Amino acid sequence: MKRPSQANTPEPGPIMGGRRGPARALWPAVVVLALTLAWWDEASPPEGVRIGPAHEMAEAPAQLREVTAPGDPLGRLITHFDNPLPGYDEVVLQEGRGLAFVSAMDGWLWRIDIARGLAERFVDVPLMAAGARLSPTEENILYFCASHLHGQTYPEDEVVGLYELDLATRAVRPLATRVPLLPDRHEGGAAAGTKVYAAGTGPRLTLAEARGDTGRPLAFCNDLDVSADGERIYFSEPFAYQGASMGGGAFYEAISLGRNGKLWLYDRSKESVSLIAAGYTFTDGVLLETPRGATVEESVLITETTKFGITRLYVSGSKAGQDQLLWQSLPAMPDGLDRDPHGRIWVGMLKPRSELITWIHANPWIKPLMLRLPRWLFPLAATTGVLVLDERAENALYHAVHDGSRIRDIAVAVPGNSRIFLATFDIESTGLYTIPYPDPVRFGKQSG
Repeated sequence: MKRPSQANTPEPGPIMGGRRGPARALWPAVVVLALTLAWWDEASPPEGVRIGPAHEMAEAPAQLREVTAPGDPLGRLITHFDNPLPGYDEVVLQEGRGLAFVSAMDGWLWRIDIARGLAERFVDVPLMAAGARLSPTEENILYFCASHLHGQTYPEDEVVGLYELDLATRAVRPLATRVPLLPDRHEGGAAAGTKVYAAGTGPRLTLAEARGDTGRPLAFCNDLDVSADGERIYFSEPFAYQGASMGGGAFYEAISLGRNGKLWLYDRSKESVSLIAAGYTFTDGVLLETPRGATVEESVLITETTKFGITRLYVSGSKAGQDQLLWQSLPAMPDGLDRDPHGRIWVGMLKPRSELITWIHANPWIKPLMLRLPRWLFPLAATTGVLVLDERAENALYHAVHDGSRIRDIAVAVPGNSRIFLATFDIESTGLYTIPYPDPVRFGKQSG
């Protein structure tokens, strides 16, 4: 039989063996692509995360640079009272009684003997207390926000909300744990803008309706302030999607700069919650502004913490429904706001702004990737500080930066009669921290 010629013999292929064919050569790339797509899907941020538009940040405002104290004055001035108090978010002073109440990261409200620096657990509050204020009209009533702290677990019956504490009896009562459902235009989507309502005119939910499970659960209550007559409590909700929490839970908002932040109003006389503002970025610190001689607050200052800015929201008067950007491109995240006896405003400057975060916010196309990367790839500097503004929050009076060697993550600077109490949002910290009034503030020209 005639043998087939060699020219007609088929070459070994990918099925017959021999040299690798084109399909086999593609397998590594296909595997890598499949693994990449699986990781991309698995590492997706929570559904409510919305990437904001490009946001350009310049150098720190020149006015602020001019009042920045040289060196590290906080490191020299800090007095540390060594006691078991863990890291904390807020300090509420009753200096007439020699006491302070502190919302600590262990889920307890602590009581401090401020003369001796002694600390003791006072009330086991729901979840973790965050921002807190005393009632201006009832000396034993304290209002506080309660929210989840990232990485911690709590009993299932403890819920996020605005609460009232009777300091005499230690009884805790929820005031607002649900808020109104809002139109889509208020929920931070791409087409959403900012919106401010005059007090009491926004979408509203009464306590009776909330008992019927109308509205939605409050996801994150962060900070608050109380009107001069004690009837209205303004409180912030930085964002409201699944997993909302303090600390590490803010990572996605810090990267995305979404417009998820809201400010709410609880009206005690009407037992209702209404919307004051929506479409802002990580609404955090809250401070009311009441003109001299007026009986009703005209505006509210908020910090947009992850956006490095401070904004005024007008809630009454001729400008009701308007806002005013006061500070932007700050060198660190502004957190809590407090007023000293002269009306000056103290701002906790939680964490510094890095060159990387400035670049990311100017180039939002990179954010889908950044939101999926492990958090350890974003190291956080230990630097922290305080900022002092005048009574109208329009002029910087003093700014100090600390290298973090003595205190980290200053969430708020609370002015007392003769010293400033610093809150350290650092779970590894223990003890109480204070500083005296810095000379340029204490003896300089006072606002007003």
